[in-house]
Amino acid sequence: MGSLSSLLVNPKDSYILGLWGADRYLRTSSIGLSNTNKVLVKRFSEFLLTRFPSHRLRLRIYGSDDSLEFSDFRKSYCKVSKNKLTAFHIYVNCRSLVREFLWSLENRNLLNKESLFSYFAGRFDGDGSVSTGTRKFFRIVYGNVDDVRKDLNLLKDYAVSLYRYKKANTYCLYFSEKTLENFIDKLKPYSLKLQ
Repeated sequence: MGSLSSLLVNPKDSYILGLWGADRYLRTSSIGLSNTNKVLVKRFSEFLLTRFPSHRLRLRIYGSDDSLEFSDFRKSYCKVSKNKLTAFHIYVNCRSLVREFLWSLENRNLLNKESLFSYFAGRFDGDGSVSTGTRKFFRIVYGNVDDVRKDLNLLKDYAVSLYRYKKANTYCLYFSEKTLENFIDKLKPYSLKLQ
């Protein structure tokens, strides 16, 4: 790539990179987001609409909730009895966008300071949680060890612990209370969950 992707230098797009890193949908020529949170699906579709006309986007709905306002998108419905929540799957067919996302995620160490926090806000919104009780914890869940280690390397200024949950086959980054408030303050302008 000649110049850096907007996914690495534009905070709004870096948020999308983090969100996609958390809840990605990826096929050979398709890229998108799978989530039950309508707000996050809408936010990802807004990013796609900055690059593609609406008729290029596809929306698959797993369940019966059709309250998302996507009138121009091609929709397909999949009735699934196991899901309690309706899941939304928004995607577009575009090999060059697939390559851009994969390259950007692999090279996330090139994120500038502002984009770094928006990236982690997207990660948190997709696969993170924060406690509301007296004892605060803040964590982000990952599905593979390479992914979590790359993000851990980006957080050298923060007290962060890595835990592996063998039964669930997941990894979690837990943020220490020492640096947690500072980190949350940096994410708040970008995170939809923390606002």
